[in-house]
Parts: sequence; structure tokens; C-alpha cells
Amino acid sequence: MKRKNNPEWYKLIKLFKSIEPPYRITTGLTIPFLIGAYKLLNLPFSEISTLVKNIVDSEIDKFPIIQRCHVIDKHVIMVEDKAKCNREYKDFIKIKSDIGNGILLISTNTDIGKNLDQISNSLKLEYESTILREEYSWSNKNKHWRKFDEKEIELIESVKLHQKVVE
Repeated sequence: MKRKNNPEWYKLIKLFKSIEPPYRITTGLTIPFLIGAYKLLNLPFSEISTLVKNIVDSEIDKFPIIQRCHVIDKHVIMVEDKAKCNREYKDFIKIKSDIGNGILLISTNTDIGKNLDQISNSLKLEYESTILREEYSWSNKNKHWRKFDEKEIELIESVKLHQKVVE
């Protein structure tokens, strides 16, 4: 029996939601964090739009959502149960994959666009300079972007070590 492997962005969100503070996240991971993590995993994206397209095209057991996190005031990618989304998030913008059944939801708490190009361009404008400086991690304590610390690197690399083999 073949199982699809979940994409790294999803594994990273699940990992960082499950660990102890101070590295635990409450909602999701930022766009710069995911770009930097993929670079560490030797799976770099050349542009934010490629990451967003990868998320839209992913077929997982939950819906990915881009929202502005109320804690750090940055855009994050989070995941939520499909049933809850269908029940409670009817006003969210739905971006459908053009190659499969994947769907990305855009929260009503942000105004980054109504289609994939607008969303990618908005995120690029907001985060491109941060990514070019390789400052992928937001320090909520100090209110600034910074490079990954050793523990974050270790956690990100652990995703690569624990990849499941397709049977």
C-alpha cells in the first residue's frame, strides 16, 4: 500500500506545534521561516510564489490557511481540520490547485489578495528583504527578524531525518 508523504511545510508546522516552549508555535509558521527551512533541507524555493504554489497543490488531510497571526502580527501558514473550515470559515478566500484537489484558504484577517498572483506578490513585498538577509525567524520578544538559532536548525533538520519511506 502506498502512502503519500506529507510535505515538509506541513511536517514543520506539526513539529513546532508539538514541542516545548520557547520554540512552540500557537498558530503557524511564517513565510520567511518556511523559505529558510526548505533551504536548510536542501529543497530551496527560488521565490515565495513557488512556496505558495507548493502549499496550494498539496493534498493533505487538513486545509492550509494563510492568516495574520494575532500574536506576532506576521503572516503565517497554519493548518485546520477541513470540517471546521467548511463550518466556520465560509468567508475565507479559497485558492484551488490547478493540478489536483489542494485548496489554500486566505483568512479574512488579512488583505493580501484574491488570487495566487496577488497573494504571492503581497507576500513578496512584505518578506523579500527579510529573506534576502537570511533572517528567517521572528523574535517576538525583541520584535525583529533574526537568523535561525542552533535549536531551530536542529529541529528543522530533524524533519529530514524522520521522513517516512513510501512502501
